[in-house]
Amino acid sequence: MRLAAPFVLTLALLACLTGPAQAEDIRASYDVRLLGLPVGKMRFAAREEAGAYAVTGVFDTSGIGRIVEAGFRLSAQGRDRQGRLTPQAYDERIDTGSRQSTASLRYKGGVPRITGGSVAAEVAQDPGALDPATQGGTVDPMTALWGVLRDRPLQGLCSYDVTIFDGQRRARLAMTGRRDGAGQVICTGAYTRLAGFSASEMKRQSIYPFAVTYTPTGTLMRAQALTVKSAYGTAEMTRD
Repeated sequence: MRLAAPFVLTLALLACLTGPAQAEDIRASYDVRLLGLPVGKMRFAAREEAGAYAVTGVFDTSGIGRIVEAGFRLSAQGRDRQGRLTPQAYDERIDTGSRQSTASLRYKGGVPRITGGSVAAEVAQDPGALDPATQGGTVDPMTALWGVLRDRPLQGLCSYDVTIFDGQRRARLAMTGRRDGAGQVICTGAYTRLAGFSASEMKRQSIYPFAVTYTPTGTLMRAQALTVKSAYGTAEMTRD
């Protein structure tokens, strides 16, 4: 995504039921800091119901540490197959403070296609753009982040590996390390740029190490904090 995957992480994330379908409305809010200074608020609203999910993430700048007036709104919906999220639709609206962009993706058989937004025109005019038809099995940025931040089972908590495609760029988000102690679990991993990024972007930084701190909530584990190391410094998201 134009600002999205590293920016979301830098600023910054039901199984089928027996019996009648039940829905759960989920809301979560995170304070976002960069270099220890408050820069904004990340809010999530989600519904998980009968093997389906819908989630929206909104970020707005605020606080003395904000650099520019910026924000974004990302939304995704799809199927939840035993904890594996498979998107069917994704929409984004991003304002970097100097540039605005929008994108819409729809999926058929796990293959994304660009259906609207300013990104559609950018891709059409770029002969070197990645072909969405070759991006089968990828997930959108919002689905990828929600897969990390949603309440998750303790078993396999730090085993998470998805490939992201936002309409222009391809990246990998993977958690591979784990530390247990003091009533919490810390999962470590990295966001890695793979393709579709400019040479200057790749040179500036291609790997973004991150850590997610989970604490128990009932029978599940909840993401209480996320930290990311970027070229701009360490960013933190802490749940209210």
